[in-house]
Amino acid sequence: MAFRVKQRWSQMVRGGDGKIASQFGIDPLTARVLLNRGINEEGSIRRFLHGTLEDLEDPRKMDQASEAVSLLHRAIQEKKKIRIFGDYDADGILSTYILYHTLEAAGASVSYAIPDRVIDGFGMSLRMVEEADQDDIGLIITCDNGITQTREASRARQLGMVLIITDHHEANYTVGKDGEKQYTIPDADAVVDPKKPGCGYPNQDLCGAGVAWKLMYLYEMRYMSHAPGPASGSLPLVPVTECPVAMENLPFAAAATVTDVMNLSLENRILVREGLSLLSKTRHPGMRALIRACGLEGKALTTVHVGFVIGPCLNASGRLKTARQAVDLLLEKDLSSAERMAEQLSALNEKRKQMTEDGKSAAFEMIETSSLIQDRVLIVYLKGIHESVAGIIASKVKETYHRPVIIFTDTQDPGHLKGSGRSIESYNMHDELSALSGMFLKFGGHAMAAGVTIERERLEELRYRINEACMLQEEDLAQKVLLDAVIPFSYLSEGLIDELACLEPYGPGNPAPLFGCSKVRILRARILGKNQNCVRLLVSDGSCVMTAVYFGDAAAFFAYLKEKWGEREVALLSMGKESAVRISLAYRPVINEYRGERSMQLQIAHFQ
Repeated sequence: MAFRVKQRWSQMVRGGDGKIASQFGIDPLTARVLLNRGINEEGSIRRFLHGTLEDLEDPRKMDQASEAVSLLHRAIQEKKKIRIFGDYDADGILSTYILYHTLEAAGASVSYAIPDRVIDGFGMSLRMVEEADQDDIGLIITCDNGITQTREASRARQLGMVLIITDHHEANYTVGKDGEKQYTIPDADAVVDPKKPGCGYPNQDLCGAGVAWKLMYLYEMRYMSHAPGPASGSLPLVPVTECPVAMENLPFAAAATVTDVMNLSLENRILVREGLSLLSKTRHPGMRALIRACGLEGKALTTVHVGFVIGPCLNASGRLKTARQAVDLLLEKDLSSAERMAEQLSALNEKRKQMTEDGKSAAFEMIETSSLIQDRVLIVYLKGIHESVAGIIASKVKETYHRPVIIFTDTQDPGHLKGSGRSIESYNMHDELSALSGMFLKFGGHAMAAGVTIERERLEELRYRINEACMLQEEDLAQKVLLDAVIPFSYLSEGLIDELACLEPYGPGNPAPLFGCSKVRILRARILGKNQNCVRLLVSDGSCVMTAVYFGDAAAFFAYLKEKWGEREVALLSMGKESAVRISLAYRPVINEYRGERSMQLQIAHFQ
């Protein structure tokens, strides 16, 4: 591709790394990374490096959590039927499983329902509420949805059903003349959501499954534990390690935290680290079968494995067919049956990958061969693309062009288009679309993502109005590359790289350490891989010679070098001859293990 996003490189500079290094017995570079992540107090550093499940927040701090578990217990005692309303993404699927597994263990008569992406759209629908009433359901509990479904909540209450909403999204709101947000909270018997105004729970970055897990831990502690703790009050909680069902559910909450791309704050970090450790050695039939189908059996699972391999398989069912396939896999107790179901999910995900690739290519071509390339907010209509992959395509487009984007696709109504948006940090998509909400038939989302439905004939109007109102400047559209430190290659060692691994798991809020070096001489470079998407280099900064790899658009990498240094100089690289080519690298040091041998290697993240 000809387009290359402008980048702004800068180095984070925080003092005090020497003191922290001495106090905690770590390298000053590791201490510098901690400071760069805002981890600067003794207690927070201790929890970051050595935190355990005992450091998780008390679930009783979540508003109405105690009321919710009491309502659930009463329903089970009264033998009322309970129905879980989940959602069709991985977070909703895993949330559904966590609730179902715990309530079933508690002796509940429990069932679940997942909205149809096309028929119902996101979250609890009126159709689902009416079906619950027809099925004589006494209590509905949502997960990963419900906080914006005010009409549906009112209908459930009108029909006489007890309603518990568990969610992690922001409630609907309007902005008053004073600029203050006026929230609308659904009418329910209990609303458990860390983002609910006045909730008071310290961690607003829980995913839907994280909220469900917290609530079910509280339920188990209160009603299923051998040494029950209070649902409310100041007495100590029963440790989660003494609540076996909560421990069984922990890997699923961890996986959802990763797949829903939640900020890895101190609590989420502990939840993910401990949960992935358990997930790597799980005996759970459904998850074990899925791990095997993904080719990950026997590996120490990381956020990359979960976010880019396991998660997409779970998501594929909700995108292309029904999320019930994924939920049923997790509920399956027979390993042989689970393995057949997991293979089907894996095959479905391969189909989804191809659909995504086709849509991504079509979007790139449309943007670069039209006036869209001049827009600061990209409004792209893709004919014939399945609406379920629009969000993935939007993410790919945003990553490539570093601009807010909404990908529109056809719906069952020929007069309507459905859009899935992804944004950049300097553009609050929810606020910007809220200002144009009169244009939309449906609208929801948050700062970094949104979903809308619009009349087809108003698409160009939306493109004009959203760009007319856009206040993004050139510097906002430049990709920000923040270096933790600029260090010579000679500072690196296997011991240091192993120590940096204590900062894992990586993700939003805790990115993998990124270091920089300028005026790096390229001694040799060649393209590898059947897809020509890997460049292997031999580089020197004058202090040390290192092997480096770049995973990305290899052709674009060499095109950049030719533009800067000329074809002759770049041709010399492939022959291993002396060349004038110099480059600045932003890289992550890793240990490469091959045939029992360990060696240091640089993974190039950015270059200029």
